[in-house]
Amino acid sequence: MEQEFVKPELDGPRFAEHSIPLELLKDLSALEEMIVAVAKWEYLQEYPNRKRVLRNFSSGLELRLSAVEEGSAIPAIVLAFSTLFPSHNATYFERARDQIIEAVASAADGKRPTLPTQFLAYFDRVGRGLKDGESMSFARTSAPPARLTPSVRKRLIDSAQVHEWTEEVTLRGKVCEFDPARGSFELELRDGTKIKVPLHEQHKATVFDSARDYPNNDYIMVQAIALKDRTSKLKSIQTVEQVTELDPLDVALRLDEFAQYKSGWLDGKGRAFEKAKLERLVTYFDRYYPDELPLPHLYPTAEAAIQAEWTVDDWEISLEIDLTSLEADYQAFNVRTSETTEAVLDLNNDNGWGSLRHRLEQIERAQA
Repeated sequence: MEQEFVKPELDGPRFAEHSIPLELLKDLSALEEMIVAVAKWEYLQEYPNRKRVLRNFSSGLELRLSAVEEGSAIPAIVLAFSTLFPSHNATYFERARDQIIEAVASAADGKRPTLPTQFLAYFDRVGRGLKDGESMSFARTSAPPARLTPSVRKRLIDSAQVHEWTEEVTLRGKVCEFDPARGSFELELRDGTKIKVPLHEQHKATVFDSARDYPNNDYIMVQAIALKDRTSKLKSIQTVEQVTELDPLDVALRLDEFAQYKSGWLDGKGRAFEKAKLERLVTYFDRYYPDELPLPHLYPTAEAAIQAEWTVDDWEISLEIDLTSLEADYQAFNVRTSETTEAVLDLNNDNGWGSLRHRLEQIERAQA
């Protein structure tokens, strides 16, 4: 038998098709661990002398993912029990759920959660898979939903008073040292920082190929779980999930280069770029630009804008992007016929990116 327990609503572009990336299942698994831990604590508040009961506290009770409902993506989690009626301990699972939801709501409102710090530390893993612009919302009986976002998660971790916490990171750099005997390699970032990274068997060939021609080798992308301190400074890499060779035109790699430019970078002229605005453009490229289209050549402008350029047979295509407004001036010029197409695109949403995709696909089809 089972009963509805909690339905966290996942909101963001990755959930638009009412599906959940597998990496988010790790967050739901961590949420289950947190609920069981808080439920045991709730039980001991009433029965402090019954610690022996905790050994079999969740026996016959289990949290299960029963469905993924529409509304972005809503994982329907039920509390299943092996008997005809739920055990008395199910009450403490429900209390734990409510305590956790209220902790999220407090952090979202800028208040300190009342949940003990040892349980807030679970947010090191609960919500770690959420990216910027995404959220996990929990319904409340008589109040607005509690929204867990990356920034709210960080507040909860700060409230836990932990000195270190983990986060999913994406690093781009060159392999400057390959040491299979010690099971590691060293990644040199564009700013010169060197980070020791665990070397897993499945990544050895890619890392070795990248290391051979240092410092003239190509960049790679490392997706990993990193350990950070309270100031968000990266301390170490705990585990590596993926290693990928990067295209020389990789958008994030190129924009990261521009982020290093100081004022006056162009013969005494040229404004410095705001890193946050460059990162926002990277996020939008990742979200909206399809893999099947060719990557553009990217160039900085003296006004701290980005010029993207494509060559498709007879067509020269340019897109000048204002990093503040994300308004972009599009121009396509046919060098053989002198035909010109111009437009202003709003890259703040999928409509503008959809128009860009359509225009590039049209030109590609016409040249095929």
